[in-house]
Amino acid sequence: MMYLKDLGFDDKTIEIIEKELPENALSALKSEKETVSTNISCLIELGVENYVDAFLRFYNMFLLDTATFDEIFSKYDREDLIAKLEKNVAIMEYL
Repeated sequence: MMYLKDLGFDDKTIEIIEKELPENALSALKSEKETVSTNISCLIELGVENYVDAFLRFYNMFLLDTATFDEIFSKYDREDLIAKLEKNVAIMEYL
């Protein structure tokens, strides 16, 4: 999971992920690191500053293929989406 460090995750957060997530989820996140990295980068490029919080709550969304992930976020107004995610990351569940 150290690839997350290159994406701005700190050691403590990575440690929490490794302790809290089920083994099958960790395995998927490790085997799909390119997809996960691309999807996290998508949020970073959009300007979502609380992308780590989004990942912690909805890690399974980051396993979606990159085209589907991008499609979910590109159908919304960028500024509005960023503002809503920063106010309440839980809205990702409804996107």
